[in-house]
Amino acid sequence: MWSVFLAVALPQSAPSVPAPADRAPAFELTLLEAARTALENDLGLKLAETSAEISQYAYEGSWGSFDPTWRINAGYREDENRNNNPFFGIDSIDSQQLDLGTGLNLPLLTGGAVDLSFGQSNTDSNFALFQRSVSERIALSFNQPLLRGAGTAFATSTQRENEFRLRRQLEGVRHARQDLLQRVTQTYWDLVSSLEQERVADETLALGREQLLQNQRRLAAGVGTEVEVLQAETNVAQRVEQKLAREVTVRAAADKLKGLMYPGTQTERWEREIKPVTELPDADRASVPSWTAAFAVALVERSELRQQLFQIDESEEQLLRASSLRRSQLDFSFQTSSAAIERNEGDALESAFGWEYPTYAAQLNFSAPIGNRAALSAERSARAAVRTARLTYDQLESQIVEEVRAAVRNTNYSLEAVRAAAASADLARRQLAAEQTRYREGLSTNFQVLQFQQQLGESLYSQTLARANLAKALVALRRSQGVLDPECIGL
Repeated sequence: MWSVFLAVALPQSAPSVPAPADRAPAFELTLLEAARTALENDLGLKLAETSAEISQYAYEGSWGSFDPTWRINAGYREDENRNNNPFFGIDSIDSQQLDLGTGLNLPLLTGGAVDLSFGQSNTDSNFALFQRSVSERIALSFNQPLLRGAGTAFATSTQRENEFRLRRQLEGVRHARQDLLQRVTQTYWDLVSSLEQERVADETLALGREQLLQNQRRLAAGVGTEVEVLQAETNVAQRVEQKLAREVTVRAAADKLKGLMYPGTQTERWEREIKPVTELPDADRASVPSWTAAFAVALVERSELRQQLFQIDESEEQLLRASSLRRSQLDFSFQTSSAAIERNEGDALESAFGWEYPTYAAQLNFSAPIGNRAALSAERSARAAVRTARLTYDQLESQIVEEVRAAVRNTNYSLEAVRAAAASADLARRQLAAEQTRYREGLSTNFQVLQFQQQLGESLYSQTLARANLAKALVALRRSQGVLDPECIGL
């Protein structure tokens, strides 16, 4: 009866989840290779990089407001007027006028502008005294705000704001990279841990089968009982179930890692079997800084703090503009020009460029809005935005202190847990060996041996889990400091 039951319920090799016939062979994968592949393919990271690229173009384009502007104009006019003076001897005065002009406007970083212009007008008329005349005019002007909108700080504040926004976006990319690295690393260690758990399941299943075979021989020799065989069979069945569960866990962890490395639906990538080769870190070589030292690094390196500092800078630039726009307007302008009218172009140009008949003008324009409630409210709103940005920074600092302390505490705990789990596993293995010896000598029972096998399996599972948790804790510690990069994730 027992032989029939064993043939049906307890196969000699543990069943596994069926694999497709065309499954690709396993390929070895290090943690660093997994991280680099994910960084190359992750769609969320690409979106963050695209946003930073948009900010880069916005920043570069904002300086276009200081690009010079060249202009050119041309016009033609024809007039015909009745002549009411009989002494001129003509019935009407006809004239044709051709105007040509060009100019260059140069915005200044001080908020003002310089403008240089040149114009020429050619007039033909049937009036005897002025049948042809050429007018040339050269003008140079300078305008500069002295109160509202004055100074380089105001004129370039939009550009600096775009620069801070760009830097904030770049820090956002860095933040996304570190988050992705942490997810990849944790998923990789989950896969390694699952494979280790599967190996433990194989070991405990082998121990169970060995015990079952021994009990069957004892029963056949007349020194054992059917209860002992039944207990061993139950133990093996449980080990087979654990083996199946571990295999499913391994495949789930592998798929999760593939999802981070190869987003998309390409069948060949999802069918590839991963063989991780990076080993879990050794607790004896791990070191943990004090939380104060770790926090000092985080203050400099955390991307969230850097982003918020740039947000404060942006808010201060907006406050600078709002404060300037609240002032009264006082503008200074200066202009000089030279004009000449001659019968031909050569004489007109010589006279105009020779500055023979110059004109100079200087002017101050002042205006003050009464009440100015819109500008006053805008300035107050900008000041409130600066306070909000600074308070948010303080809040982030407090949160990061908590994260760093938790990361240091968890890492220290994980180190001790690994050492304790290793000692527990070693003792459990020694206890099982001793109990098996006592059982062979008739000083113990089958039930006690199976109990020690169960304890060994649990100890080995705990040891593997503790080592994986230590690897994750070390990565979380680096992430809390803001120094997680592909070269250090292997720890």
